[in-house]
Amino acid sequence: MTETRKKSPEVASNTVTVLLAKQAEHLVDGHRIKVVVVGSAPKGIAVAIAILFKRLASELVLIDMNEDLAKAEAEDISHAAAYLGNPRIVGTKDYACARDAMVCVITVGSQSREDLRSADYLEHNLKIFKDVIPNVSKYAPNSILLILSKPVDILSYVAMKLSGFPPNRVIGLGTFLDSCRFQYFIAQKLGLSANAVQALIIGESGPASVPVWSAVAVMGMPLKDINKEIGTRTDPESWNDLHAKVINTDNELILKKGYHNWAVGICAGEIVDAIVRNTCACFTVSTFMKGCQHGLEKDIFTSLPCMVGRNGVQSFIRLLYTSKEQELMSISFRRIYEAQKLILDKIE
Repeated sequence: MTETRKKSPEVASNTVTVLLAKQAEHLVDGHRIKVVVVGSAPKGIAVAIAILFKRLASELVLIDMNEDLAKAEAEDISHAAAYLGNPRIVGTKDYACARDAMVCVITVGSQSREDLRSADYLEHNLKIFKDVIPNVSKYAPNSILLILSKPVDILSYVAMKLSGFPPNRVIGLGTFLDSCRFQYFIAQKLGLSANAVQALIIGESGPASVPVWSAVAVMGMPLKDINKEIGTRTDPESWNDLHAKVINTDNELILKKGYHNWAVGICAGEIVDAIVRNTCACFTVSTFMKGCQHGLEKDIFTSLPCMVGRNGVQSFIRLLYTSKEQELMSISFRRIYEAQKLILDKIE
């Protein structure tokens, strides 16, 4: 006798419809956190990995004019989605995929070791930004822009102008990584873990950056109370060599491996974390200073200790700087403005 098989219900025509019973649409929470990373070079991928490891995004979009690269990177990462919180990861060149993003991280631009303030270098990256920023702001008009491209202070200013976003919603990575390196090198010299040290660098990222020696402390104990000459030319312990080491680190890494990406990606991930989870964490990021008061009555982006949350930069922290630190800040801010003037007529 031939066994008669029961037919599956007509609606259950394939494995998916048999396995999954859909919930009523009005009971499904459609809220998803989308983060966009523009640029699929090593720096952009480091940012993406940092965001995914922290499980900050339910959807991550990699945008690159080299669409094959963006798709390949997205697919490669997606293969481990089960251990990243099962996010949706997309690789594309279509900026429409940035629609409704909460944060857009901009990593594009030349990675050259030439003078970051030269007219040619600025012109090259400005051309890229004139394409990228209007597209991002068109499809993600309520997003926070996080700028990693160099020179970061000037390009953050450019991003604000081209996007039309309010200043709080444009953040430059600024001297955040410089501060992390400073903290790390001080900890190494003391034989301590990095998180035992409080240290920050402000102003322009690079040679004109300002190490705030008056604020360097270990578990709240200011090192200046122990060594009055710390960070000065007369310091017998040559602590200021660590600032020089911070300045030279990028070039050393580029010489050895062609680029630097992991630390900058991790720092960017921390900023995205503060935005997505609204933690009001404090970082030395580049923010807009209207009529900067430190000896320069001009509008610039520069790095200061800032509180970052859901709305971007929510406030900056007023520290008590020494007269020498204020003098160095004035020099640093003026350097930013002098470089900024080279491209003002092209974006106003």
